[in-house]
Amino acid sequence: MSLRIKMFRLIQRYLQMNQKNDVLIRFKNISKKFNDFYAVKDLNLDIIEGEILGFLGPNGAGKSTTMKMLARLLHPNLGEIWIRDNGNLKKLNSKTKDYLLDNIGFLIENPMFYDSRTPRQILSYFSKLKGYPKKLVRKQVEKVVEMVGLSEWIDKKFKTFSKGMRQKIGVISAIVHDPEIVVLDEPFTGLDPKSRKEIRDFIFNLKNMGKTLFISSHLLYEISEIADRVAMISYGKIIACDTIDNLEAVAMKSIIHLELFKPGENIQENIKKIDEIISPLTGLNNISNYIKYNKDSKYFEILFNGNPKNQRDILKALVSNQEIEVSEFSVPKSNLLESLYLDLVEQSDEDRISNHNLKQNRGAVKVQT
Repeated sequence: MSLRIKMFRLIQRYLQMNQKNDVLIRFKNISKKFNDFYAVKDLNLDIIEGEILGFLGPNGAGKSTTMKMLARLLHPNLGEIWIRDNGNLKKLNSKTKDYLLDNIGFLIENPMFYDSRTPRQILSYFSKLKGYPKKLVRKQVEKVVEMVGLSEWIDKKFKTFSKGMRQKIGVISAIVHDPEIVVLDEPFTGLDPKSRKEIRDFIFNLKNMGKTLFISSHLLYEISEIADRVAMISYGKIIACDTIDNLEAVAMKSIIHLELFKPGENIQENIKKIDEIISPLTGLNNISNYIKYNKDSKYFEILFNGNPKNQRDILKALVSNQEIEVSEFSVPKSNLLESLYLDLVEQSDEDRISNHNLKQNRGAVKVQT
């Protein structure tokens, strides 16, 4: 496990949110298996009232599967989903699904509409299906269409619509019945910059209206532009969940690569000396210093807060110490949040392979005995 990932997991203990009383949706130990493949495994996640929760992960990570389980389009093999109703969390099942899901709007994957139909027809159907008062349907449909700037297209057939226009109708189909919670699966897929901005502005408008949003994407920049918190998923497991600010604070931590002329045979002794020298200079406050020797590259890795002043102070202290002979001192550049995200995904892949090999080895031992 890399130094960066170890540090991330430690820092999360200091930075994680504690807002359990405002949970609207809770995924508890959710697993979904297709034959021998786990699309989602032991997933735990809370969606907090009033937030935009970004659901970030590579294609095939389990985002759509998780959202489909929330919509009851798929059923988990293990675990429970809880949804707040009248102030209390209630378990989602076949008996409670009708009234619990009425207050949630879903856009699952790419929206598809009959070319011969119009937005008015489709949206009226969805609003009635969700139990919206019949007398108010016409006015509500016209209102949501106006919100995305498509009023003049409300009675035109979908065969004349562009990709961006279809996507907008797909998004408002999820909110036409005025739900409290809105779930959007990859709402920016295939959109040009103008349409992407319009959808993004619409999402912010929904938040300002008091909606809670759960939005998936495989692109970091899309999620980081809109989300209050980000849940990162890889191979069906949550690998990180925190606010953008907190994740960026972690990502800003940098690693110094330090090479010595004579690292010596006693690496641990060198680590101890380095720690004594740089301990008050890393800017990591209450978090213990992390110093590691990379055997392959023959350098020491030192984590610090990323501040150039701290970097200079550490270099000055090391160079001026007679017990340490510095041959090289550098700080590799990285794209902060993106770098952290990629590191976490890579680590989850390594963990998955390691666990798979461990199970195979255990199986081999059992066969031999």
